[in-house]
Amino acid sequence: MILLCILISSRISKMEDKELMKIAKWLEITDQQFEILLSIYKLEARGEETTPRNIEREYLNTYGRVPQRSNLFGQIRQLLSKNLVTKERQGLYSVDFDVMYTMLRDRRDRFIEELNEFNRISERVKEYFKRAALQTTKHRVEYLNHSELYDALAESIRDVDRFYATANFPTIFYTYSLATGIGRGSYTDMVWKRCFKKGELNVLYLTTLNIDFLFNHAFRVYGDPKRAYKECVIIIDQLWNQIETHDNLDIRYLKEPHGMDVFIPESYEPREFFIFTRDEHRNIIGGIRIRSPETAISAKQMFMRDFEYAEKLRGKKGEEIIENIKKELEEKYSVCRL
Repeated sequence: MILLCILISSRISKMEDKELMKIAKWLEITDQQFEILLSIYKLEARGEETTPRNIEREYLNTYGRVPQRSNLFGQIRQLLSKNLVTKERQGLYSVDFDVMYTMLRDRRDRFIEELNEFNRISERVKEYFKRAALQTTKHRVEYLNHSELYDALAESIRDVDRFYATANFPTIFYTYSLATGIGRGSYTDMVWKRCFKKGELNVLYLTTLNIDFLFNHAFRVYGDPKRAYKECVIIIDQLWNQIETHDNLDIRYLKEPHGMDVFIPESYEPREFFIFTRDEHRNIIGGIRIRSPETAISAKQMFMRDFEYAEKLRGKKGEEIIENIKKELEEKYSVCRL
């Protein structure tokens, strides 16, 4: 039983020694400096004078060796310079715990800052790899047909925080059958999943809300003007409902945008962007993918100049704009209801 107690006591003592030496690391002092600091404190705790001779003796009793006198004074000077030790009257030394606590608090703050940085970076490992890959392929230009374009758009927003886009009418509010029918299923699937279902993707759209584009898409897919008209009514209602439901949607109306016809994915900053190419009827037939951080930032700045002046499709003003779009649909295509 006595032997067991001795073993337990020895193990606890070793654990405490390890923890004490961690303090030395956190104070950013050497092991020997910490041993001298501890020797000074032991003398203080017993009410003995903390003279250099007594510090040497305490050091010898604790660690079984004696530092050279010149080295002892050199190490004490280091502790004095860090204010961990103060020199009292008659050459006596004292441990300053106020300074020690301040240093440990500063160290704790640095640990917290480093942990926050670790969490931020570790969650974005793939993004950093993608950045590095883009840097090695700087100013790369790629021409895409319609299907390649929308597959690339879907892939580009798989891991980003937001995207900026111009549109005659935002495809993300189309019904699934219509979006798939015009060859944009993969793109709308990705937006619905990340924006509507998970709420992790912010969408910023600048749109003319061109009702002719919407109707022509519906008519092209269904081949029936009556059904196309009904589809347009459903989509316009869905547009309003989604905007009111999802705070991560910022859809803005501008009758005549002045900037480029673009799509810009972004996390910390844009690294690439897409320019839509259109036929003589203004229908999208493909696009140009440009991997260039500097050019992408410029494209975003151009987009934001129009975006800041556009009308938000939210609240009373947004509701009025959408009601006017419904009236325009009725005026132009109401005959299709018959």
